[in-house]
Amino acid sequence: MNALPPARRLRVAILGGGFSGAAVAWHLARAPQSECLSISVIEPRPALGGGLAYSSEEPSHRVNVPAVRMSMAPDDPQHFARWLAGSGELEHDPDAIWKNGDAFPRRRVFGRYVAEHLAPYLGSGLVHHVEGSATRVTRDASGAGWTV
Repeated sequence: MNALPPARRLRVAILGGGFSGAAVAWHLARAPQSECLSISVIEPRPALGGGLAYSSEEPSHRVNVPAVRMSMAPDDPQHFARWLAGSGELEHDPDAIWKNGDAFPRRRVFGRYVAEHLAPYLGSGLVHHVEGSATRVTRDASGAGWTV
């Protein structure tokens, strides 16, 4: 019996590796048929997940909604809040807890949460970080694909 030819992997290019790009990569990597994908995130920063919004080192830059309303997993709204509670970040940042008990951590902490959840897929090679900038996207001559 002849073996079937290897399935061709669908190549996905995500332009920008801030929260949105990293979250898209994370969701694709967790999809049931993710082994059929080759996911590349094109981002000039050395780490994915923070982007401009969530990479600030300024300690006074905080998220603008309570942590319980932030999550990469729409079906699990407490995802970030649970990660935050177990991360040790709140012990080092008592100002993050407001009088009503809501947590407003530093913005870079949310960036770290995103990066840590994407890290296993980067480590496995399922997601690739292309450290650079995309300057143009063009349709290839056959019209069947794109060149970034």
